[in-house]
Amino acid sequence: MFKKILISVPMEQFPELAINRAKDMEQRFGSEIILSYVIEDNVFDRISGKLKFVMTEKESERFEKEMVKTHREKANKLVRREVERILEEKLDGFTIEKGIYFEEVIKTIREQRPDLILMEYNPFDMLHYRILDRCPIPVWVERESGPIKKIGLFCTNLAPNVKAPAIARRLGKRLDAEVKTYFIKDGRGDIDGKEPDRVAGKNHITWNEIVEDKVESFIYRKVKKEDFDLIVVGRIKRRKYLHFRSKFAKKTKCSVLLVN
Repeated sequence: MFKKILISVPMEQFPELAINRAKDMEQRFGSEIILSYVIEDNVFDRISGKLKFVMTEKESERFEKEMVKTHREKANKLVRREVERILEEKLDGFTIEKGIYFEEVIKTIREQRPDLILMEYNPFDMLHYRILDRCPIPVWVERESGPIKKIGLFCTNLAPNVKAPAIARRLGKRLDAEVKTYFIKDGRGDIDGKEPDRVAGKNHITWNEIVEDKVESFIYRKVKKEDFDLIVVGRIKRRKYLHFRSKFAKKTKCSVLLVN
């Protein structure tokens, strides 16, 4: 599982927790690790907005070119060197892109074809979490530094997903972790009483609980009570859940794996 893992590095945060988790996955699963450093347009837009009062347009353009050059050098030398120090090996898959963060990540996914993107929670820049709704592959948001000993699997009628149970079960075996399983019947979608049995039967699991509740409310309560190290959630596809994705990263206070 997870044969190729993409770590995306934003300008304003070095994802040390994510890199350490990738190292553990490489050792346990034999995963290949690739890394993409994104020079973000929105950062330069903020700077340019302030500089327009003290610089001419041409001066501002020259300044931006120098900043881009500086960040490329930083990525090639400092960032790459630090990643290789943590991984304790040379990194072959390393790209530097400039543009809008989530667009560049999507482009790298299409070109490099990883089967997991691993990113680190950043409480100061929730814009990065737009990728959670738009990513065509599973997304792991890392918040923990230690071993994963307890996993929570949450499935729901809003997004029937047979992949999430299979991945949670395999992670539990590979990591020697306890897995607790929940099926949430959310009244905001159609409820099929036989669906939990179908999902469980296909994946050879037994639900710890089958409940009728709002997805986000139940997950937040259960995560707080059980103190999970990781939760695995089938991706909810309804458009209204864009902000729900960001809340996952912010409110669960544990690592999150969103599965397509």
